[in-house]
Amino acid sequence: MLKNKNAWYVSMVDVFVYMVRFGMISWLPIYLLSVKHFTKQEMSVAFLFFEWAAIPSTLLAGWLSDKVFKGRRMPLAMICMALIFFCLLGYWKSDSLFMVTVFAAIVGCLIYVPQFLASVQTMEIVPSFAVGSAVGLRGFMSYIFGASLGTSLFGVMVDNLGWHGGFYLLMGGVICCILFCYLSHRGALELERKRQQAAEEQELALA
Repeated sequence: MLKNKNAWYVSMVDVFVYMVRFGMISWLPIYLLSVKHFTKQEMSVAFLFFEWAAIPSTLLAGWLSDKVFKGRRMPLAMICMALIFFCLLGYWKSDSLFMVTVFAAIVGCLIYVPQFLASVQTMEIVPSFAVGSAVGLRGFMSYIFGASLGTSLFGVMVDNLGWHGGFYLLMGGVICCILFCYLSHRGALELERKRQQAAEEQELALA
């Protein structure tokens, strides 16, 4: 399983998803209170929207990837991460209470979609006997590296470069996530072609 490049691609998708997710969860309250000068009540509302907006998006994501994208998971994940990039920029630059809350809600709505789709992708691109190991690798990479990048490294960046350094880190993480989504998508297409070719060869052999 460790030699399976597709397992590593999808694990790296999760690493950068967790980086952005934990960066927002860990630092959103402090940022809104100290930089945007939200009241505690206003900050709580923005945080609530960030967390609860994920529920409808994950339900919709599975249906969209099945029906619209024909079972291909990563195109939708890439679209979500691209939207997150611009919403992070808006969240960072906007001084409007309403718009900051809206941007936080959209990020919260979309950030769980790539995480959910990465789980589905893992089961589809890894042989059945190695799914458990691949899921374990994803979990290990996500929490050890992804969460650490979003919490500890974000804090180091803020201490040394200011808040803009932290946001550059998150937006860089989004770009890296899109890259690994693309690589994972290519890997899935390659497997799809191989399976189709094997099926055609089997049909010819039986003919």
